[in-house]
Amino acid sequence: MKHQRSIVTFTAIAVPGVLVAMTSFLTPLTPGTLDRSPEQVRMPTADTRVVCPGPLLTAGEAEGTDAEFVDDSKVSTRVVSASAPIGAADGSTSSARLQVADLGGSIDFDNPSGQGFVSGDDSIDSTKLVTGFARPGAPALTTGLETVEGSSGDLTGLATLTCAQASSSFRIVAGSGATGSNSQLLLSNPGDVPVQAKVALMTPGGESAEPTELSIKAGQQRAVPLGGLAGGAEALAVDVTVDGGVLAGSVQETVLDGLKPQGIDLAAGGAGADRQQVLTGLSGKDVRVRVANPSSDLAEVSLKAYGPAGEIDIPRSSMTVVGRGVAEADLGDLDATSLVVESSQRVQAGAFIGKDVEKGAADFGSIPSTDSLAETQILALPRTGESSLNLSPGQGHVQVQGMLDDGTLTDPQSIDLNPTGTTVLNPSDVSEESVRALVLKGSQASGSQADGVHATLVVTTEDGISTVVPAPAPAGVAYRDIRLG
Repeated sequence: MKHQRSIVTFTAIAVPGVLVAMTSFLTPLTPGTLDRSPEQVRMPTADTRVVCPGPLLTAGEAEGTDAEFVDDSKVSTRVVSASAPIGAADGSTSSARLQVADLGGSIDFDNPSGQGFVSGDDSIDSTKLVTGFARPGAPALTTGLETVEGSSGDLTGLATLTCAQASSSFRIVAGSGATGSNSQLLLSNPGDVPVQAKVALMTPGGESAEPTELSIKAGQQRAVPLGGLAGGAEALAVDVTVDGGVLAGSVQETVLDGLKPQGIDLAAGGAGADRQQVLTGLSGKDVRVRVANPSSDLAEVSLKAYGPAGEIDIPRSSMTVVGRGVAEADLGDLDATSLVVESSQRVQAGAFIGKDVEKGAADFGSIPSTDSLAETQILALPRTGESSLNLSPGQGHVQVQGMLDDGTLTDPQSIDLNPTGTTVLNPSDVSEESVRALVLKGSQASGSQADGVHATLVVTTEDGISTVVPAPAPAGVAYRDIRLG
């Protein structure tokens, strides 16, 4: 696979006595392409580690759930992991070594670096740690994807999750304390020492109470029932701050209406709070947008929606969010829509899409706000149902390559963006063979209705609906300028 050589513009950060010029991730330049000054040094790349939370919790595993929560449900939980080739500073191209293990336990497999690798659709019964090991001068372009399918009983529906990286602080715009909803915050500690965490819940009326403090042992996952912390709150956002380490977090939600299943979902944190948030892939019934306001001041929020044919009218064009609170707006039924959320305060947004199934049952999926597409990212595809990749309005093109079962990449395709509407791509159009992951390159794309271009994959099956977002761009660059002044 060939990589385009590019020179990126960087900004300088002034520190007393030192001027450091920082670049974002870029494809490393082959040695000899540019003269390198003595002050230009190679910076280390970082391994990529993500946590897949494992099977849905049931009453026997989660405190506070109803006895009727466990019935004859048939639920399958699987994980796909992938490692795509990427260029190194020495001019070579290969994929990172990829390891999948139980969180704090034994190793399932350890695949060496090579020319690309996609795992099987492996059934799991525990929390998994997926690690991509960076090579010198080349970051790990790896990802993990968890798929949960329920085909009967209370746990009916589809949940897909791009397995989350651990962080010292994050916010998840998902969960509910309402009757019929069972929401669990899952906190996983991939480290070697225990860590302390503070969990604060944001509700429509503001923060529910003082943060809850808890400890998570090394190599373990802990579940926190959200209904016990904010019972009755229809909409939640969860703030987590960590002391002494990092945690990976996700929210599991299952919903019942009497005895009728109303869906399952897994959600993780999205793009950090900002005055602009972009959501794409709003495609389904009874779409809702939820906005969390982490500041103490009132946030005035505007909403603009863009379908495949351009800007569309939606039932709500604005909303108000109290300080340290959340608010929701119903947007009705939408098709392949991108939503631009702008606010007077730094906010974080998420959305929910729905699908009706047989005999009054239903399912829903959450959509996190995303960062703009970077130079190179990978998105694993669920091996179930039908998928469509949604790209927010933009100019230029996004380069797409498919990864096949043997780990090879298809020839790159340039997807021209719609400047006034959402662009939709069916992954099956990338190759006649089955595509297991997509490698996305956004260097030739720019946003036209918002900052950057954003991507979300929408997945539907007979029983459910869910979404997948690209894994964050890998950490590490081949070179950074450091000039002593």
